[in-house]
Amino acid sequence: MAKKKKTNIVQSPEYTPYDVSGTIPADAFVVLGADTENMEAIKRPSISFMKDAWNRIRKSKVAVVCMIFLAIIILGAIFFPMVIPFDYAKQNVAFQNQPMFTPDSVTGQMHLFGTDALGRDVFARIWYGARVSLTVAVAVALIDCVIGVIYGGVSGYFGGMVDNVMMRILEVISGIPYMIIVILLMTVMDRGIGTIIIAYSLTGWTGMARLVRGQVVSLKEQEFVIAAKTMGAGAGRIIAKHLVPNVLSVIIVNITLDIPNVIFTEAFLSILGLGIAPPKASWGIIANDAIKVFQMYPTQLVIVALFICITMLSFNLLGDQLRDAFDPKLRR
Repeated sequence: MAKKKKTNIVQSPEYTPYDVSGTIPADAFVVLGADTENMEAIKRPSISFMKDAWNRIRKSKVAVVCMIFLAIIILGAIFFPMVIPFDYAKQNVAFQNQPMFTPDSVTGQMHLFGTDALGRDVFARIWYGARVSLTVAVAVALIDCVIGVIYGGVSGYFGGMVDNVMMRILEVISGIPYMIIVILLMTVMDRGIGTIIIAYSLTGWTGMARLVRGQVVSLKEQEFVIAAKTMGAGAGRIIAKHLVPNVLSVIIVNITLDIPNVIFTEAFLSILGLGIAPPKASWGIIANDAIKVFQMYPTQLVIVALFICITMLSFNLLGDQLRDAFDPKLRR
């Protein structure tokens, strides 16, 4: 049955709404008809998905604070080691374990965070350690992203036997503890940034691959993919141009949440003596040196622990805000 067209009826101002009998006369109303000019008007401006997500992130105070702090950490890790008057590796045993804001005995320059057990400036080591730790974390996250997106995209798109074989291989790789890989690589390679990146990247991409594979499986039967196949697009073009961009929000959130895990893993390996070799500094190495003198000089461990904790917390909170911002169901 066809639906009747609704019309707007308003009361005519020149008629009295009620007559003596208490009924409303028919001529007391005027039929206006349908508003054809505004019935299809768009009340909300048309904006892109990424712009809408950015607008929601800007409105979140938590996300803004986290981005400001992370920007300070990243810029400080890049530029502070260049302008600090102290070398992060230079030792002065006669001036060891000095408190915060202590002038240097030779140059007179201020040690803002004091010195460690070998007389090295803690402030310089903190920012150089930030450079190393963030470099490892970002490099591992990007490598995991590239491998995981390619592997998961191919597995999810083709499905069938290809998917079964690739997923069984992934399960075998993810079942190998990364600690065993690190120990094995340390026996054949020198301790350094490259060794840690290779060791963690060999197994760290499996989580991203599973995530992308699940998203691709749910999207590959959508109309835009069928239309691309009909127009003759190949599998590589469909994955790269159609499927991956639709999974980009999930990938960005996963990268943001993966970086703090790598930072913690690097610090943990350095504390166990499997991290970067001295005299290079990372947050894990600084924490390992501070643990040895924690009872006498607790501030050395507190400072580096605060940097690690606040950085990891900022990445995690920013990841949560990005997940909410990229969710189209929350758009109002």
